[in-house]
Amino acid sequence: MDYLRLRGIGVSPGIVMGPVVLADRTLFSSRKIYVPPYRVADEIERLNEALRRTRDEITIIKDQVRAMAGDEHAFIFEAHLLILQDPALTSGLERLIREENIRTESALSEVHEYYRRVFDAIADEYIRQRKADVTDVLTRIYRNLDAGEKLSVSDDLRGKILVAHDLLPSEAAIRLSQGGVLAVVLDMGGPTSHAAILARSLDIPTVVGLRDITQQVTAGDELIVDGTDGEVIVNPPQMIRREFQSKKAKYEAYRKELRRIATWTPVTLDGVRFVPMANIELPEEVGHALSYGAEGVGLFRSEFIYLQRATLPTEEEHFAIYDRLARDVFPRPVYIRTIDIGGEKTLPQLKIEAEPNPALGLRAIRFSLQNRELFRVQIRAILRASVRKNVRVIIPMITEMEEIGEIRVLFREAREELSAQGLGFDPSVPLGIMIEVPAAAAIADLLAREVDFFSIGTNDLLQYFLAVDRSNEYVSYLYKPLHPAALRLLKHVIVSADRLGKDVALCGEMAADPLAAVVLLGLGLRTFSMNPIFIPRIKKALRAVEVRVVRRVVQKAMNLRSAQEVEEFIIEKLLFKYPDAFLMTSPSS
Repeated sequence: MDYLRLRGIGVSPGIVMGPVVLADRTLFSSRKIYVPPYRVADEIERLNEALRRTRDEITIIKDQVRAMAGDEHAFIFEAHLLILQDPALTSGLERLIREENIRTESALSEVHEYYRRVFDAIADEYIRQRKADVTDVLTRIYRNLDAGEKLSVSDDLRGKILVAHDLLPSEAAIRLSQGGVLAVVLDMGGPTSHAAILARSLDIPTVVGLRDITQQVTAGDELIVDGTDGEVIVNPPQMIRREFQSKKAKYEAYRKELRRIATWTPVTLDGVRFVPMANIELPEEVGHALSYGAEGVGLFRSEFIYLQRATLPTEEEHFAIYDRLARDVFPRPVYIRTIDIGGEKTLPQLKIEAEPNPALGLRAIRFSLQNRELFRVQIRAILRASVRKNVRVIIPMITEMEEIGEIRVLFREAREELSAQGLGFDPSVPLGIMIEVPAAAAIADLLAREVDFFSIGTNDLLQYFLAVDRSNEYVSYLYKPLHPAALRLLKHVIVSADRLGKDVALCGEMAADPLAAVVLLGLGLRTFSMNPIFIPRIKKALRAVEVRVVRRVVQKAMNLRSAQEVEEFIIEKLLFKYPDAFLMTSPSS
């Protein structure tokens, strides 16, 4: 056949070539298949038998995955068992079969469509991806209605490229954790799907969002997968193969350069030390982050602990995650952000009412202070994990001083409870806040007296400050991190912390942009937290400049009239003096 070049979303970098293996797909249908009343009892029996098979299957796979890849990949099956045991699900399926006289397959399809609509109505992309867990369980029940070949950990995918319509969480854990898969290519998915996160942590090149590649290939076809640029080539001719061999060699050289830079000491030309740190979501990302030169975890987003479970996590489940994090990162610090959820970021386990303006509503610390028992569970677990004295706590979306007072009371009570139970913890665990609300930035000089450190979340802070939704195509052009007003605001926050000897870090996307990072260095920032893959690039940029020069240039830039003028001025004054700060081989060049 003629070769095809297809474009998707690269979610895990790397360039490989190999043969296709196609994963089976279960199709839920909107067409109802009816049965006569006397067959309803048989359908109920089919459902119960499928539920039993599914429960046994998930239990076996959970144990197999735990043995092969550890608890961090097996925990998802605990969540699936809880979904399977949910009376609302099982009784709902049985009710549909009885009341509508339909086959079990039709009942499963109807329930699947209901959950699809519920999750698709949620604005947050990360949470929307969690519908895959319900789909996963329903798919297993569907497949187990009839005896047949089941997905097994022992399936050999070594040296092959896995092509699927979508990769359910359990399939991702099974297929990818066994090792040897060259690449993953999916019709569906996004960068926050479980498959994408797992592929990144396991360093497997992955392209998703290709829509219909499962219809374009057959088993045995040869693919080139470029997870860096999001390109897939089907049955490439010799000329294209040579082109990609050259590109692969350049990419490998780029990776080698990244690894080399990762070992460099983070210090500027004039001897000023800076600290590159990593933003992560999963415990298994720690090794990946450290390999890129992270000097700790600057932001651990704790939401995944809630979003990967059908029920609210227990204190022990929280503790197991935080303790492992602290152990794996030790002696480096790990900054754990308490739950940042609410508003448009909902929890499937709680009935959170929709809000007319969720970005300005009940979210983050506001949600936690109205759900104190849930918050108390997390606080106790974090404190228990702090015994190595490398844990720091970040509270998101602080707006006023009173919130800090309430939080300190809760922490004091949790410490007293743990002491009474004889459980260890760091009595002086540092407590810091996210500066991501303009009101907090404006009183940063006052807040700095009440907390141990600041973490600036520029993604939200600048959206609120500039009144611009970055994801809105009509106004996103107004989102300009180098706006003189934004620089003045950031300067105020950094100086307010510095005057009192308090640490201040920045964990927004600005930290991962070389030009912005150089500007932040000139504003006085010394700790930069970002996606681990960007750390070598930022380390190279900041090592190539002198703080004394950058500070002087940035000070003048803050008096300019527009973001464009600021950018042009910075480039004009620094690019020719420090070309290595802005020039680095691209993985796709």
